[in-house]
Amino acid sequence: MTEAQTVAIRPWEPGDDDALLAGFVDAYKRPPWNDAWTLATASVYLGELRGIPRSATLVAVADSQFVGATTFHARTWQDESEIYIDEFFVAPVAQRRGVGRALMEGIRAFAAAAGVSDLVLLTDRDVPAFDFYRAHGFREGTRQVFMIG
Repeated sequence: MTEAQTVAIRPWEPGDDDALLAGFVDAYKRPPWNDAWTLATASVYLGELRGIPRSATLVAVADSQFVGATTFHARTWQDESEIYIDEFFVAPVAQRRGVGRALMEGIRAFAAAAGVSDLVLLTDRDVPAFDFYRAHGFREGTRQVFMIG
């Protein structure tokens, strides 16, 4: 992917799975994540996310090549709904080329069409994604703490 290419954002289709799974595993096996995903575990995981009510997956394509994806779902929170971003990744070869921005614009357009204004997600403070999300209008919450037991 070159800087000049246009990134198309569209809904996931079943034929996207091979590229989506390979992209997911490739993105997360590298630093800073260093995860141990396999194609099989990624398939189960992303399939589970797609099974959540009111979920959607958007894929990013440039020059007919898969370059990223996001999976998210709408959920009711008190008296309004919000979009919870479950996964958001860009293929390593396409990072820093506008793919993430295009995916974020795709989520925001989806949310606006659904009448939802709030987007929420979890990320680590010590990874580049943190700065990316801040640059796209996200802020740290002040009341909730993510806990692992």
